[in-house]
Amino acid sequence: MSKNDLYSLMLEEAESGHVAYTNFVRAYSKTNPDMVYCFFEGDEDKKYYGTRVTIKYEKEFQDFTCGGRDLVLKVKELIKNRKEYDKAKALFFIDKDYTDDKVENKLYVTPCYSIENFYSTKDTLKRILNSEFNMKEKDENFIKILDLYTTLLTNYHDELLFLNAWLSCQYDIRIETNTSTRLDINEVLKNYFKNNENMFDVDLNLRANIFDDLKNKDIFENTLFKDAPKITDDLLEKKLVLFNSSDFNKACMFRGKFELKFFIDFLKRLKEEATAKEPKILTKKYKCNLSFKLEDSISVLAQYSNTPNCLIEFLDKYLKVA
Repeated sequence: MSKNDLYSLMLEEAESGHVAYTNFVRAYSKTNPDMVYCFFEGDEDKKYYGTRVTIKYEKEFQDFTCGGRDLVLKVKELIKNRKEYDKAKALFFIDKDYTDDKVENKLYVTPCYSIENFYSTKDTLKRILNSEFNMKEKDENFIKILDLYTTLLTNYHDELLFLNAWLSCQYDIRIETNTSTRLDINEVLKNYFKNNENMFDVDLNLRANIFDDLKNKDIFENTLFKDAPKITDDLLEKKLVLFNSSDFNKACMFRGKFELKFFIDFLKRLKEEATAKEPKILTKKYKCNLSFKLEDSISVLAQYSNTPNCLIEFLDKYLKVA
């Protein structure tokens, strides 16, 4: 990234945070004390959190997109330091990413990498199978699909173990050096996680060799992320050991966008299998009218995604009427 590009990126991020704060100042009204002001990293977040605020708590809320995790925290400090907003129901939501950050005063931190990890769970799959495919939990095919999903997800995590470990090392370096620059992960890796290309074949097998490049440090440093800091072998090995330990929850702590891509691709192939005239894997045919698309999955599948207890406790604390 050139100096000009870096400057433009930093300016854009700073302006995003400033705009969110300015919009809040304009929107805030003491005459409407029940209004909830929610600050998010990006536009997708409100699609997940919004339904949980409006449906359970019947609260009207206004959302503000800050343009990134760090900017949510900066806006939180700006509001906290102004006494005139002491009574504002202002709540802040960020993804955990690879950090150890915890929920604190008016700040919610996901217990997993990001909100996308709430979607790609076995419980979410169960709800979709029941509601959209009309499968019952005791059905042979229901059990077969869950077992298949578990096996495939384990294989997928093995494929992406090195990538997640390397990205986590990059995050550690960014924090240690106090730099604000970030890797353009989505753009650089778009050829490995193509929206219009399924990672499963028609037999619901993970396609072979598509992630081979993502297990090679030389490819990361010399081809994919040329400007990224170099990672020592010792540091990377320690991270690999941690991420591969038995008590490390990969489905929760691996990068959420990778997990969601896996989940949606699986559902697409499952629908093709379930609605085929002669299914190969399932013992019978099923109907499913829902379209599974990565670009709108956060909003379309929000009702099926997990709601962790820590989020319920957080919202109860600030929104529940005694």
